[in-house]
Amino acid sequence: MTSYEQWSLIASFGSLIVSVVAFAALAWQLLMLSRSTSQDHDRRRKQATMEYLTANMERRKALFDEGIPHERDHEAIAALVSLSLSDDERATKLITAYLTAFNFLSVGAQTDAFDREVIDEAWGGIVISVWNNYRPWIEEQRRRHGEPRVWENLEWLAGKMTPRRTVVPAGGTGNLPPQGQPVP
Repeated sequence: MTSYEQWSLIASFGSLIVSVVAFAALAWQLLMLSRSTSQDHDRRRKQATMEYLTANMERRKALFDEGIPHERDHEAIAALVSLSLSDDERATKLITAYLTAFNFLSVGAQTDAFDREVIDEAWGGIVISVWNNYRPWIEEQRRRHGEPRVWENLEWLAGKMTPRRTVVPAGGTGNLPPQGQPVP
């Protein structure tokens, strides 16, 4: 092997090493970009969720002022549902407006526009309570309209939320805080 061939071989290996190092550096940068993009997406999704929840706090307050009962007032909700099912147009409009906000939240969670963990932490108990309390009304609307998909997004989201309280035993006081047991 001549010295020219030896130097050509050394130059080729050097070029190969530089290419491998450059490729590794490029792959590392792409990995970091991917992680950064994913983190940014998560942050934006969480921010959008919090903005929606905050905006809906005002909407919920307005609906409370119009006559929607608090999520944990089972008797008042049952009375409102009864009014609506007896064809009270005002009650039906109130319930529809109220459930629509939760249904939009549910659609956002299903499409990954909103963060389910943030929803669960902030409003999980409320979502479960809304579904449980308005379920008879929703089922009747599904039956009346022949549309089993009415409010299915809310049903889905309620199923994904984590219950925070245990069932109150028969004869129990039922005076649990809204989000469950206090930490011992």
